[in-house]
Amino acid sequence: MPRLSLALGAVALSLASQTTQAQDTPDGKWHGGLSVSGAFASGNNSSRALAANADASVATAEDKLSLYGIANYGRNKVEGVDTTTADLLRLGGRYDFNLGPQWFSFAGAEGETNKAGGVRDRYNLNGGLGYHLIKDDATNWDIFSGVGYTTTRLTDGSTAKGAQVLFGEESSHKVSETTTLKQRLVYYPGGGDLGNRATFDAGLATQILGGWTLNVGLSSRYASRVPIGTKKTDNLLTVGFGYKF
Repeated sequence: MPRLSLALGAVALSLASQTTQAQDTPDGKWHGGLSVSGAFASGNNSSRALAANADASVATAEDKLSLYGIANYGRNKVEGVDTTTADLLRLGGRYDFNLGPQWFSFAGAEGETNKAGGVRDRYNLNGGLGYHLIKDDATNWDIFSGVGYTTTRLTDGSTAKGAQVLFGEESSHKVSETTTLKQRLVYYPGGGDLGNRATFDAGLATQILGGWTLNVGLSSRYASRVPIGTKKTDNLLTVGFGYKF
């Protein structure tokens, strides 16, 4: 994992260790949020960019279902030549079942396409065990590990598939009565054609009126195996508006 991913992981662990106020309310109702940001320019050159982040979860005393999505599209036109600079779409979900006060089992799935980043499509199914390090009115912080099956097609035509383990942590916080923070770090060590992968996602939402929020998001992706000429790390920082429910 590159230095940037390690640094992001350290920040995530630091944030998760704070005794702020947050929880996934086990009331059997859906909670989550959506944020959207964009930029458009025209003239001698033109460009457009759009980014969106969404997450939702429903929790009870026995289990929790979580869904998430990240999208990023960018296109530039310089001297009449159109170039796609970003076309990321990642969708996933996870089901957790509590085995006791601290331990839980999980099953998850994720799909991704990021042609500008060298990935035509990638799919992953996984399952394993997790542990609630902190679960109270102040902070929710989980660590988890498991094994899954990954299949990947890159834009250079190469493919890779096989079993792959994963290690991760995630947390949610209520920094104040109007501000919430969520972050998630997952590392997929792999040998052979699969290579190593890591993803880090974080979002900060501040309520400004009713359910409307001002949002800041960070998404970082690392892959050790990419097509020639493609960078191994992609980062996306967004600032925009959203809605929280």
